[in-house]
Amino acid sequence: MSADPERQRVLRGESCAIVSASMGARTPSRVRATQHGRVRAALSSPWAFVLAFALLCGCQSQASELRGLADRPPLDYAALVTGGAYLSRADAATKGTFARDGDAAQVAEPVPIAEVLLALRDAAVFQRAELDEDAHRLELREQFASRRSAPELLDFLQATRDRGFDLLVVVEGLQDDSIDAQGVNGRWPVTLLTWALLGIGVFIPDHTFESGVTLRVTIRDLQTGAVVADTISSAGPIDLSLVERGSALGLLTSVLVPPFWVPSDEPSVVEAVRGFTQRRLLLALARELKSEPMRQRLRNGAIAALSLQGEGVVTVDSKEALSAVRIRGAAIDSAAAADFERRLLASLRPSGDRYVYEARLPEGAPRAGVQVLVATIAGNVASATFGGGAR
Repeated sequence: MSADPERQRVLRGESCAIVSASMGARTPSRVRATQHGRVRAALSSPWAFVLAFALLCGCQSQASELRGLADRPPLDYAALVTGGAYLSRADAATKGTFARDGDAAQVAEPVPIAEVLLALRDAAVFQRAELDEDAHRLELREQFASRRSAPELLDFLQATRDRGFDLLVVVEGLQDDSIDAQGVNGRWPVTLLTWALLGIGVFIPDHTFESGVTLRVTIRDLQTGAVVADTISSAGPIDLSLVERGSALGLLTSVLVPPFWVPSDEPSVVEAVRGFTQRRLLLALARELKSEPMRQRLRNGAIAALSLQGEGVVTVDSKEALSAVRIRGAAIDSAAAADFERRLLASLRPSGDRYVYEARLPEGAPRAGVQVLVATIAGNVASATFGGGAR
């Protein structure tokens, strides 16, 4: 059986020349018919299934990655999220990723703090995470930046502790920067094949861009507001397809030439890079906060590290001897709480230059949403929240 002549021309790479040579004589309907015939012919080739599989493999959403992070154990803390990723005046006056030609009115907070909270919850970073609804979030961030322990700041930290939180997550700010166009990337052969065989090369991300935007987030204790951990997240390289980076004219041009040769449309690039940058920053933040090095950093930096072992045993590994213990949780009566606090203090076991305490949770105590607070003889306070997930 003889091969389809049109398909043979496509496979030999002659389709571009044929189309360009005959465009003047063809009507739009004939051009569409040629494209449809090219697709029908290519679908009978094994290449179609290979390329379709490659396209599907490249489609992994941020939500799926956050769900993957949620499978790991959360950090044993209840966190209050405050601050904000606001653009500075200096950023607003420059041409960056979010501020364009000095117009930053629409993107004063490029990464909304509500989205930060949602990412932390979706990734189950902490046992519990809530948003500081107070309108003084910006003022609070500036107070931390000034490094002044103002009375109102210390009052806020104490009130946050009284509300059952262990840590403060402060979105310190966003540093805007320009978009760097890095040109055609290594996917151009895939673009060429899908364009020649299937006519859908416009969906292959064959151009790379990178935004220099960074997001700084700190974790602070509730004793003095001191920084326990400091993270700076970046988006990294972003690959865009012609559908994302091009204009309507560019899409029409891709009928004649391979998509990776079609110039990018700057407004389309800015819009696409903004969206990718925001999602990448949130994912990078969640991944960093839930990493094992971060878990160890928080544990090593605490005056007393609390953990829940098997069978409901609370262990405290402290740099200083304890002077008081308190347990909070629904369905824990005062007598059971007092018994637990007494048993934990009486279980002192010196270990080198550290003090180790262990006690089982009260009988019938819930394994979700239980907070244990300890105070040392030097007046320092540490706490942890166990169970309940991050929802």
